[in-house]
Amino acid sequence: MNHNFRRFAALLMISMIAVFAVACTAQDGDLNNAQNQTLYLFNSKGENAEAFKKMCEDFTKETGIPTSAFSVGAGQDAQEPLRTQMNSVNPPAIFSLQGLKELPEWKESGRIVDLSSVENEEMRKLADAIPESMRLSDDGKSNYGIPFNVEGYGYMVDQRMIADLFSGEQQEAVIEGLKQASYEEFIAFCDAVTQYIETPAAKTIEINGKPYTFTAQKTERTKKLNGVFAFAGSEKWTYGDHLINVALNTVFLDARSAQNATEAQLESLRQPLVAYAKALDYVSSHAGGIKGSAKRGNDLINAANFGYDQSVQSFADGNALFLQQGNWAYANIEKVSKDVAENAVFLPIKLPITDAMIKTGKTAKEMNSSIPVYVPNYYVINAKAPKEAQENAIRFLLWMQKPENVQKYVIEAFHSVPYMADEGMKLDDSLSVSIMEYLEEGKTLSAPYHGAPNIWSSEVVGKELMEKYLTKSEWTEDDYHSIADFAITRWKNMR
Repeated sequence: MNHNFRRFAALLMISMIAVFAVACTAQDGDLNNAQNQTLYLFNSKGENAEAFKKMCEDFTKETGIPTSAFSVGAGQDAQEPLRTQMNSVNPPAIFSLQGLKELPEWKESGRIVDLSSVENEEMRKLADAIPESMRLSDDGKSNYGIPFNVEGYGYMVDQRMIADLFSGEQQEAVIEGLKQASYEEFIAFCDAVTQYIETPAAKTIEINGKPYTFTAQKTERTKKLNGVFAFAGSEKWTYGDHLINVALNTVFLDARSAQNATEAQLESLRQPLVAYAKALDYVSSHAGGIKGSAKRGNDLINAANFGYDQSVQSFADGNALFLQQGNWAYANIEKVSKDVAENAVFLPIKLPITDAMIKTGKTAKEMNSSIPVYVPNYYVINAKAPKEAQENAIRFLLWMQKPENVQKYVIEAFHSVPYMADEGMKLDDSLSVSIMEYLEEGKTLSAPYHGAPNIWSSEVVGKELMEKYLTKSEWTEDDYHSIADFAITRWKNMR
């Protein structure tokens, strides 16, 4: 071997080593980039914004994966902010959706990963373990999201306020009686409370067939009452989504059946929607507020006086006896009054329905003693995010679903009920415990409004109610039928 050849061979080997070193460095760099790439998350639950951000920070500390969380405001519609985020320079790799109601838009745009087909075996197992009734699926086969939690809603009541309203040790009996009461009995109770607010007296009333007597004098707590219901008139979703959902349960078993509603089923909704309008008429004309009792009119839809925050405050301050909200509001109530939050439980929302109106196998008594409990939102993965971001998103969701993290964040920080709650998990707030009691008794309704045409319940029906009826002092029987006709016609047109 001559000198020149040995020199060439040496140079060739050095070059190969250099190329190999560069390749290894580049590969390591790619791995580091995947690890250090910021994971963007969109959270539609503004009520837990601070806790959600803290959870993301803890994930970063544990894994080294940077996170950036965006949360909407409490009670704010999330779809427009989500569209904005999706069109930004850094769209979220994880975002939350409100079930079948919001699925079509993002599925059609190719933004959602089917979790049953991902390469990650652990994620597939997690997705497969989700009970079928809780899956985000429009065909019964796909599986697009991890449930946020299960939520329930109804009329919240501070148990101590009930104790102060009635003489003797009647608190538990009154609350149990109100749970079982018919619509007519519940309205009679609300009328008696309204009269008591104006003129306190030791009057005896009947609840579910049993007598109870008001205290003769107001206490420091009951002196604050100025209305029966805390009402968020400026928040269309409270009466457009959640109140109307109770009426939809008379015809539809779940969101998927509502999504496939027949002409006959929509016609069957007519009388239940008349009942819904009657109930809304009563509630909106017996409202209390932070500045005193309320009357229907422009002020009732003013966000400064009757917005989400104001309704929570009027309930937590003791200005109103009932607040129609869900357990997601626990943290906001706690900010105003920890004592009220710790003593609040759910009563069912009552409607003047009859057995003949119900097509789902339940009776009117069963419906009026149950509360809606369902999966409200799902975490989904953006299919158009870079592969590394999707992998980090999977890692985040798997991390979040570890039992110790479910306990720490979903239960303790979010004050929520896990979708797969078990005996090893300790629910630590009264509203979550109240939901579990309804679940254990089998007294629950579902969320068919998620299967109605998107924006029908809140932005269409809710807007009509806000602009045309909540500003009107008196409603008539014709108004009830006009509301029902409007709702059914618009559903048909929007399909």
